[in-house]
Amino acid sequence: MVSHGAGCAAFEPHDGGAVNWEYIHLISHPFPIVLSIVGAGVGLVGWATGRESLERYGLVSLLIAAVMVLPSYISGITAGDIVLDRTFVRPGIIQNHRTWATWSSIVLVTSGIFAVFSMTQPNDARLRRFVLLLGVGAAALVGSTSFRGGKIVHGEDRPAIEQVAP
Repeated sequence: MVSHGAGCAAFEPHDGGAVNWEYIHLISHPFPIVLSIVGAGVGLVGWATGRESLERYGLVSLLIAAVMVLPSYISGITAGDIVLDRTFVRPGIIQNHRTWATWSSIVLVTSGIFAVFSMTQPNDARLRRFVLLLGVGAAALVGSTSFRGGKIVHGEDRPAIEQVAP
């Protein structure tokens, strides 16, 4: 492992390119987004149709999303520091995304903890449905966070005029 600056560790893959925390965040963040939205949605469909197996699928998806939000959040904190060093990124965008990420991660991890507890109580439909409602809130926060994160401009997204060195 090679260290590249403050808070950024890079790995040297076979093709010679460096994989940094920004890249790790970009490949890890879709998992909690998709899993929380799909899990909450499928769980609610199961609740509406009376299919307990779909409700349980929603719980498992929320649990996996809660586990996957941890590497996404940790890599995002470091990636945010790296992105802030660029002159073409406004600090307010990063801070806004970071604040929303913190709150959505807290709610998503909480729903994951409750999902585990709910799975140990298979006959408690009220608890299972409470967790699904908490998952809907987590999915809404995660969606809002991802919308705010979509406003962050990465190096390859800059206009060609900005990429020319003075």
